[in-house]
Amino acid sequence: MATLAILVAGPSASNATTSYEDVAVIVNTNSPTSVAIGTYFQNARSIPAINMIYVAVDTVEEIDSTSFNLLRSQVENYMTTNNLTNNINYLVTTKGVPLKVNRGNTFSTTSPSASIEGELMLILGVYNSYIGGAGRVTSPYYYQTAHFSRSAYGIYLVTRLDAYTVQQVCDMIDRSGPNLSVSPSTTYVFDQDPDWDSSIPALNNYLVTAKTTLEGRGKVVALDQSTTYMTNQATVIGYTSWGSNDHYANYYTTYAIPHNTWANGAIAETYVSTSGRTFMAPATYGQSLVADLIAEGISGVKGYVYEPYSSAMSIAYVLFDRYTSGYNLAESFYMASRYISWMDVVIGDPKTSIDGPAAPPLPIQLGHFEARHVANTNTVRLTWGTVSETNNFGFFVQRRDSSSQVFVDLPGSFVPGNGTTLIPREYSWLHENITAGNYYYRLRQVDLDGTVHHTDPVTITIDVVSGVDEQLLPQQLALSQNYPNPFNPITTIAYQNPMLGRVVLRVFNSVGQQVSILVDQVQAAGWHSVNFPGSDKTIGLASGTYFYRIEVGNQVITRKMIMLQ
Repeated sequence: MATLAILVAGPSASNATTSYEDVAVIVNTNSPTSVAIGTYFQNARSIPAINMIYVAVDTVEEIDSTSFNLLRSQVENYMTTNNLTNNINYLVTTKGVPLKVNRGNTFSTTSPSASIEGELMLILGVYNSYIGGAGRVTSPYYYQTAHFSRSAYGIYLVTRLDAYTVQQVCDMIDRSGPNLSVSPSTTYVFDQDPDWDSSIPALNNYLVTAKTTLEGRGKVVALDQSTTYMTNQATVIGYTSWGSNDHYANYYTTYAIPHNTWANGAIAETYVSTSGRTFMAPATYGQSLVADLIAEGISGVKGYVYEPYSSAMSIAYVLFDRYTSGYNLAESFYMASRYISWMDVVIGDPKTSIDGPAAPPLPIQLGHFEARHVANTNTVRLTWGTVSETNNFGFFVQRRDSSSQVFVDLPGSFVPGNGTTLIPREYSWLHENITAGNYYYRLRQVDLDGTVHHTDPVTITIDVVSGVDEQLLPQQLALSQNYPNPFNPITTIAYQNPMLGRVVLRVFNSVGQQVSILVDQVQAAGWHSVNFPGSDKTIGLASGTYFYRIEVGNQVITRKMIMLQ
């Protein structure tokens, strides 16, 4: 093992513009392998020395609760002592750090066992009470469309640097990193197994949606819907298959290894229950292993240390939508994954990204943006709210109609911002004297330095007859995202009801227990809102994820919200 100490790396040109100051690396000093990989990654990404967290724990892949608590306490103590708790967004573990904690009952939806990475996501924050608990926790970052920060979501994103050998890990680091240039000819390979359509059709359907999304962006996609197990594909940039769960894999290859060639920055998901159970060589098979994909040349992959059940698998169309939209590897995998404190392990440099620099996030965190027609007038009221703002000079309201693709500023629409603030702010503006038609509104937000960002547009149809808006009443049931979210102590839930009838709005905790009934009455059609006092001592809610559900007739809509103490 003495040769491990001579491994040296330096940052490539593609990494130079992306900071790793919010990345901390966990190294096990009892493992020369861990030390070598941690040092290599630190040098390759110019990670500050203070961000290197050295622990002394067992070197085996599977540990018990006592050993995990020792690991956890060392990480937490170091981060607290060195004021890293709120300055770090990403944690990276290294081969030689334990992989999984076995607390028994590993094949159950109520299992207390988990990956080490899945548990470390929750430390030092509002979710830490869930560590070691029975069952999985819904991730606050699941299905999001914003760049990640711990301050916004209350967790860390955790990835792992692991493979069969130290050299394979170093090779993976070398072919990864931010802002990788990817050839337009690279291929996304999605390999269905139609034999699963009768029992788990969703996983195959995700691949169809992913294909449509990517082809809409001009990407090359190979979707196989036959019983063939695809192998020997060239310059693959994204991959999903059933691995050893494909009923026909053994006819084409051994251990479900695809024998592809991979482009730098390639990522993958396989629908295999325990694909991340080990990274030790020689491999012990049964189900296929994601370690084989790393050995072939992939840059990032998600696996599972124990049985996760199909709902834990990455949502393919979310994963590849985000990864091709300027989000990094960690963001993409975790936005596509439902659970934390569970069996998932994401392998790779968290900040690996493709197709040039990631689009900068808005300097504002927008909570809501709506356009509504004021009854019996030719006026549209625009309302929006921010959760936080950074260097926000203000907003211009822009509009286009159905005959144009160009948005233009509306005269007199400028609304001043609040500079930099962590206090939620509300804004509104009236657009008067408009004629009937279909319209699209958006905000042009301007920074103090003149930088411009645009929000996604909202649509509205104005049909004025004799001064009465015939489109005033909602045309369908809709439930808005609560605002603010996360919240403490109170949040507002808005909804629209298209018909006179009984409306029931309930709140449930993460295990499905009802904690409050906000509405249970007959209501007229229209727009409604209700406050949810999460801090009400009669309810007694703890920090965590909750779900609110509206029921009108046979229609049901559910959304999630997060309460922070």
